[in-house]
Amino acid sequence: MNYELIGIIATSFIVLAFTRNGEFKIRVFDLVGAALFVIYGVLIHSFSTILLNGILIGIQIYKLYKLKNVQNPITDAADEAAE
Repeated sequence: MNYELIGIIATSFIVLAFTRNGEFKIRVFDLVGAALFVIYGVLIHSFSTILLNGILIGIQIYKLYKLKNVQNPITDAADEAAE
């Protein structure tokens, strides 16, 4: 199998992340790209690629979790006013 193809696809996801609008979409594209780079790193036996992108996966998951669980002050204020 051509491992380079996985690296190119991973690179494409990272580049596409720069074209997205909205933090959630950017982070999802980055997460997919980083996951593919981890696979690529394992296949080519590159510890630095695995380490960097493994760390980035953790950061992206954490940031996505925080984004999903952030209280929206406008929605919360509207909910309180309706009660």
